[in-house]
Amino acid sequence: MNSPFVIAVVDDDPDVRRSLDSLLRSAGVVCRGFASGADLLAADGSAFGCVVTDINMPGMTGLELQAEMACRGWRHRVILMTAYATAAMREQGLAAGAVAFLTKPIDPDQLLEAIGCASPRMPD
Repeated sequence: MNSPFVIAVVDDDPDVRRSLDSLLRSAGVVCRGFASGADLLAADGSAFGCVVTDINMPGMTGLELQAEMACRGWRHRVILMTAYATAAMREQGLAAGAVAFLTKPIDPDQLLEAIGCASPRMPD
């Protein structure tokens, strides 16, 4: 999977960010990690193909980040991930437009498939 787009990975756990960075780079995907939703929102969002975010983070949850991105007009596709999934959380995220809802520990193939579906395509 080669993509000219940068995938934003938002997770407060540096080990998770490093692990996902390693996985994505091995698949030919460039990513940039952020420790919080606020850090992502302070960045130039136009550079990202999609956003992969944890839900349970201090400060701003992934669901709150998803809502704030929509309020700001960011049209990025969002992939949500959590170790503590609930049906309500899944419903809320998917209803708000998330393209995938993944449970940690993340299955590498599921994540790569979700990113492939979420990333914008270059015109042929």
